[in-house]
Amino acid sequence: MEHTLDRFRDLQEHYLLHRDVTLASWKELVRGEPGWKLRSDNIGDSFFALRLIHRTPGDVLVLENLDAAAVAASLLDDEAERRAALSLVFLWAVLVNDGELFVNFLLGGFEDRCIAEKLTAMIRHKLRVLSGALGSKDAFRRLARVVAIERQETNRGSAGGGRSVRALIRTEPVRTLLRTEPLETGTAPDLESTLAKAVQISDDYYRKVPPRRRDWARTLGLWSDDVGLTTRGRGFVDALRSSNYICDDGFFTFWPMDYELVRSGFRPDLLAGTRTLWAALTDVARAYACVDVKPFEEGSDTDALVKHVRQMMGVYRSLHTRKGMLRRELAITVVYPASVAIAAGRRETVLDWPKALAAEQKGDRRRIGYRRSRNTGGALSIKR
Repeated sequence: MEHTLDRFRDLQEHYLLHRDVTLASWKELVRGEPGWKLRSDNIGDSFFALRLIHRTPGDVLVLENLDAAAVAASLLDDEAERRAALSLVFLWAVLVNDGELFVNFLLGGFEDRCIAEKLTAMIRHKLRVLSGALGSKDAFRRLARVVAIERQETNRGSAGGGRSVRALIRTEPVRTLLRTEPLETGTAPDLESTLAKAVQISDDYYRKVPPRRRDWARTLGLWSDDVGLTTRGRGFVDALRSSNYICDDGFFTFWPMDYELVRSGFRPDLLAGTRTLWAALTDVARAYACVDVKPFEEGSDTDALVKHVRQMMGVYRSLHTRKGMLRRELAITVVYPASVAIAAGRRETVLDWPKALAAEQKGDRRRIGYRRSRNTGGALSIKR
């Protein structure tokens, strides 16, 4: 997972050059010359977690964050803009899929004691909130599928063959990082008893997990080994705090977005900390790249929306060519990150996409189709 952003860039460039990622080309990129020369393709697991690609036994499927990065890069003019856009898409992928580790490690200065304090407080807080929001164990188990409460069951090593840390003959066996026992809803003592023994952190966890996130933070310009948080890192943390992602007790939480709750059969307003995809994305873009949302102007902004969708759709349909027949709609999980990444690259404001879409849908002659989706929140198409 080290050098992840560099390899993300390589994968994006490969995707744009060849207009696809096949199983053969993926293996060549991972193991061949002049590729990464890795002994295994376990990096594919990390890329799947970041929603870049999904390897199946006979294929490689491109996921939304690789598409968003590729669309943004295709519509930007120079390398500096493309680097800025890629960094924002990468940070977004990290925050959505690994953010509570990444940001809490950053807040804790990557020091073991501070990490333990942040993670313990965050996990206990989430368990309390979930216990209060749900009335049964079954509902808790269902919600646990979409609300991440970090576990480290095996802590696999990277020194070849996907062996576990135990197989690498560490000085002590790996313990479960976080043991979250089933919550007994109903009485406060039951909950407090569960919380008191909910978290265990192994020494192997400290050896393996924080260093990788520290590498990400360095690559993104948020952390320096000399000074700790950089100027950009302090600004990023301050902006997250002002947007209420970091609580008064000093830990970071990232609740599922509204469409993720709906996808799992829950109300979108079940949890107080839930935000829309657009709100969460623009919060992150503002914190990291100082991207602000342009005040909406009816007429000119709906015309701009149509132009942007047509440009993005043209790029999107030219990619992952083997799946071209399935690419008749453009998910907002691609459109929104791509549009914000383009704004970050150009150092300009971003169109208020939800307001522009709503205005476009009110017109008698709709140029852009919009379909609600349980899986992605929504999808766009071009009307003929």
